[in-house]
Amino acid sequence: MFKNEKRSIDEIVFHEDEVKLAKKMMDSLRTTVEFLYYMMEHRGQSSFTIIMLSSDDTRLEHLLHKWKRKTDVLIEVDEINNIYVIICQATDKEGGEKFGEILISNINMHGSKVTYCVEAELTNVGYSIQEVIFNIVEKYIIVKQEKKFNKVFFTRFKKNKYEVFV
Repeated sequence: MFKNEKRSIDEIVFHEDEVKLAKKMMDSLRTTVEFLYYMMEHRGQSSFTIIMLSSDDTRLEHLLHKWKRKTDVLIEVDEINNIYVIICQATDKEGGEKFGEILISNINMHGSKVTYCVEAELTNVGYSIQEVIFNIVEKYIIVKQEKKFNKVFFTRFKKNKYEVFV
């Protein structure tokens, strides 16, 4: 993604691949997150954590299928760029972080040297689905641009704003 361009993290300009990634994320996740929001509002389902993962040198498709729980929803966002999302139902920030660390460790044991992992915990339906997805994509772009890999990075939501922690 950003090999030949220099830009500041504060710039509002996004590379074409980043804009297309945001579209792919919306296309891939919208309905699933809508359903989980419905379950939270009408059935009292607790929080869920969204984990966005990619690896530059290890194919994740078959590995993630083996490691996820039956209640986790695995979504392929971009097969070519090896980007996946796992939505972990009834999982809080601490559980999501631990699972993310385990995933990174397992991916590294399978030969990866560079794995990116961004997570968000959703505890209520106070944020639009678009906000949630775009927030995760933005955090992923920042982490990847800064080449901060093999660590779990969280993005957290606050009143009408979100914080991006790096």
